[in-house]
Amino acid sequence: MDQGTVLRTLVVAGLVGSVIAALAMASGRQVEPVVSTSVPEGSVSSAYLMSCATLEQADAIDPRCAALWEANRRRFFGKPVEGVAP
Repeated sequence: MDQGTVLRTLVVAGLVGSVIAALAMASGRQVEPVVSTSVPEGSVSSAYLMSCATLEQADAIDPRCAALWEANRRRFFGKPVEGVAP
């Protein structure tokens, strides 16, 4: 083997080793637990919105949930919510 082939083989082996080492380090990281946020007491709309989020798509559409989601969407995008009854 000539010197160029040996050098090329060493470079490729070094790159492959670096990738394997990086993957090994990344897989050893601790996964941060998901933090659950609680709904403040007295916030009926927020509590009801959380319960609406648990509904399955196959469930019948609850008109109060639909109105609440619409009001929340409008509030999120900075639009007035007067016409929507939460």
